[in-house]
Amino acid sequence: MRRLLTVSASVALAFIVLGAAPANSRHVRVPLVSVNGSGIGGFVILQGLPNEKGTIITVHATGLTPGAQYVSLYYENHTCELEPYEEDDVIGRYTGRAGGTASVNKKVEDDLDEINSVSVRAAGDFSLLACADTHPGG
Repeated sequence: MRRLLTVSASVALAFIVLGAAPANSRHVRVPLVSVNGSGIGGFVILQGLPNEKGTIITVHATGLTPGAQYVSLYYENHTCELEPYEEDDVIGRYTGRAGGTASVNKKVEDDLDEINSVSVRAAGDFSLLACADTHPGG
């Protein structure tokens, strides 16, 4: 029994340290990965709402240029590749703060399992700067 508890505690600790949640969880936290050497990082949190009533998406971006304009979208694909989208797919538009950070969140109608990636893009030319695969290996 002690061995089982030790293994369970180790697995739980690994999820906490790595910032990931079990696949059946209604809460996912994943890193934003810099694209093309942009230097932008941070993390994304998805919180699935009860009874499949949507998802709250939070983006916390770091490494931003203070005063520059950014936009975050979510996608069905795992690579932040632009898809035909609607304004509802935009999580938010924001400006880099003095410390190079910004946060934005939005409640969306899509369920947690339908949101496979989240991006940080330059608002001016829509270039991809960072991407978070919200269901790696999925």
